[in-house]
Amino acid sequence: MPGSAPDASVGGGHGRLGVVTGAEGGWVVETVDGAMVRLRSGKIGLINVDVKAPVSGGELHVDADSVHLTLRLALDELRTGNFLMQGAARSIVSRNDAHVLSYSGEGPVAHTPWHVVGHAKAGSVDVELGLDVIPCGPADDPMAEIELKGSASMGTVHLPLPGMGTVDDFAFDVDGRFALRAQH
Repeated sequence: MPGSAPDASVGGGHGRLGVVTGAEGGWVVETVDGAMVRLRSGKIGLINVDVKAPVSGGELHVDADSVHLTLRLALDELRTGNFLMQGAARSIVSRNDAHVLSYSGEGPVAHTPWHVVGHAKAGSVDVELGLDVIPCGPADDPMAEIELKGSASMGTVHLPLPGMGTVDDFAFDVDGRFALRAQH
């Protein structure tokens, strides 16, 4: 049945790996209760880039052969823990007309974590991004919540921060955890 919970043999998810059986269906990403995706870079000069962007929508579809994930992030509402970085991040969003980031990725169902590969697009920015999708809801409904983990590289990026300028190989990690609601 679409949207039904996977077989409880997964043991509640919580990052455990295995085969998620009976997970066919569709789910909508819940965008309330602080559904955020975090983007973090390694050390760039004296700073790390650490940005959180709210999830404004998305869906997860699983069939017998594949997993398809779509996400939308409201980059115009992103947050950082540093006022200089906040200004720089908003400048990059405005300069690239990147107010909403849309991601669409697909991968095989074989074992969890499911690995999807796709493109994250926002304005003039288009980055290939691979994500691990990990069902981590309670034992009786592992698909009630998922965790995302991945990383990407954007190549050369200009950061509008004093003393930063151009970063030749800007790489970042992605992580997020949010609730799903079965589609009917």
